[in-house]
Amino acid sequence: MLKNRRQMTKIVVMFCITALTAFASIAQADVGGWGGEHCGKPQHHNFKKFAKKLGLTDAQKAQAKAVFQANKDVVKPIITSLRAEQKNLRTLIHADTIDEAAIRAETAKVAGIQADLNVNRAKTGAQFRAILTPAQLAILKTLHEKKCNKKNKTVTTPTE
Repeated sequence: MLKNRRQMTKIVVMFCITALTAFASIAQADVGGWGGEHCGKPQHHNFKKFAKKLGLTDAQKAQAKAVFQANKDVVKPIITSLRAEQKNLRTLIHADTIDEAAIRAETAKVAGIQADLNVNRAKTGAQFRAILTPAQLAILKTLHEKKCNKKNKTVTTPTE
């Protein structure tokens, strides 16, 4: 009975480690765009293309740049903290001995920081949308839907 319990415990622990590693990888991939570059392209090039698609005026461009610059100053220390906590989590996950409580605590820290980033993203998005005209908001919504549809198509698994 004791041998089976130990084996079951090992299986459960390995499952938890695998799941946490997967979540940490997803979180790391999700954060990739915050570092000032996305897919190897500096963000300001994307802004020019985006501004053109929306038909932003020079005044709107200046307002948007101010919003995004202020956001950059807020997000930079949060990203630094997130990366440090993710590194700590990876260290705990790959340690020789498993400290479940420490892994859970570190995972909670990472989740809290990601929540802060998501709230910040929502606030910044609202500030940016406040600059736009109703017609530009409609274009933005269409662009967002296209992006979401494109992501959903790449995530689906092929059927056999």
